[in-house]
Amino acid sequence: MSQSTAVYSTPLHSLRDTVLDISPSATPRRIRLLDCLQFLDHDILAIHEYPDIPSFPYTAISYVWKGLDVDPNHTDDKYGTFAVKGAENGDPISIDVLKHACTAAVQNGTGYIWLDRLCILQNDSDDKAWQIRQMYMIYKSCAVCIVLPGGVRRLAQFDEETTWIQRSWTLQEVMAQSNVMILYAWKYGKALSGIKSVSALFAYTEVIQEGKKFTSFSIKFFGRAKDPNVSALLAVLDNGGTQSEAGAQAVWRCSLMRTSSFPVDTVLSIMGLFGVTLDPRDFQKGDRRGATIALAKEILRKGGRASWLAPSLSLPPAKGLSAFPEFPHVSVAGQATLTTEEGDRPVTELLPRVGEGWLEGVPTGVMDDTGYFTFSGPAALLVPTGLRKKDHTLYDNKSPLDANGQLQVVAMDGAIWRIHLDGEETYRPARRAFIVFIGALVHYTSPAFGACYVDPYRYRALLLEEDEPGKFHRTSYFALHEAYVPYIKRCKTYTF
Repeated sequence: MSQSTAVYSTPLHSLRDTVLDISPSATPRRIRLLDCLQFLDHDILAIHEYPDIPSFPYTAISYVWKGLDVDPNHTDDKYGTFAVKGAENGDPISIDVLKHACTAAVQNGTGYIWLDRLCILQNDSDDKAWQIRQMYMIYKSCAVCIVLPGGVRRLAQFDEETTWIQRSWTLQEVMAQSNVMILYAWKYGKALSGIKSVSALFAYTEVIQEGKKFTSFSIKFFGRAKDPNVSALLAVLDNGGTQSEAGAQAVWRCSLMRTSSFPVDTVLSIMGLFGVTLDPRDFQKGDRRGATIALAKEILRKGGRASWLAPSLSLPPAKGLSAFPEFPHVSVAGQATLTTEEGDRPVTELLPRVGEGWLEGVPTGVMDDTGYFTFSGPAALLVPTGLRKKDHTLYDNKSPLDANGQLQVVAMDGAIWRIHLDGEETYRPARRAFIVFIGALVHYTSPAFGACYVDPYRYRALLLEEDEPGKFHRTSYFALHEAYVPYIKRCKTYTF
């Protein structure tokens, strides 16, 4: 067992309505765990400190910073709540919820809990940065991850909706550890059997119980049926996370749709899934742009693909950084949104359905510190026609030839272009534009997405326009019918 130091100990009755501060006795850059047996058997909150991640079994908690409000009918509040120094903007921690979490942890063979609110020195920036770099391994190394979908103020009931699946950090927490359990309030008596879903088995173990007559119910605390966040998480889980290109693209989709207290957290919360460790001190809290460049650069350096391109094609390119989509607005509560002509809209409404599939063939390449992405792919010059299609749709490019037999294509912004396959030998514009083919959609195989089918409009291409010699920006994209395949095969390989 790793050598430990007791850094805090206090009776539970003395915690009610207080602000807990363990920093005077704690050492920065240490792993800290809550002792469940002291908590349950002696009503003492005891925190131990370790020089590194312990090798013995412990439980890690996944929850939301701002969870469910207090239920006026909620009576399970014997000990009250307390806050944590430096984290007063989060929900107060219910001591009763901690009791339930400790009970579940012990029932699953672990005697300690890691809860970031308690185990990170919230008012110490150095400790915080160090802990964030360890976060993925903390969850990966735990014996079990317990999800509190309603937060730490109270347990969610089975049919209550929560924001757990909309938060950035919870994606890494549930993906890092294969042994994940959900702790919630069940008030319908004994469960007769486990509850099966398309993608997972929910095994029922009684932790707390209030006997009531059984009534019909539906699972809601992770979202309703066909919720885009649920579908995206299923796409990650069912495809092995970032070990497959299909899963990597789903992780980026999740990241675009999820929200957090600070923009940079949307990047720091997924870096471990890609095997990357960034130093949080290199970025300001609002610097999602810089952190995204750093993460993408490292993924590409390690041989990964530009997986973020696939789920973000339908979003407007980021200004001055068109290798990425415009970065969504995030907040401590609510959804991730983008500003459109119709006002702010949830990103979930702007992305295509997950069921359309993932994009096979997304390029590799390199990225510099300013975000310039250099890659190669089959491409052809474009000649502007000056025409634009009104009411353009995903299904405009069915036939490659127009009424005059000219090879043409309609961009998703409605602009109509001629495809010039002969190359620059016969066409030398002052500023070039290219159609660059980046892959074809492949249907996800999970039963959650329905029967497998082949979309005839499954080919995707970028519209790149030249800013200055050799440097391009992405202005739109193309969805192409399979009738374009013979022309794609005739394209030359260009480097952009």
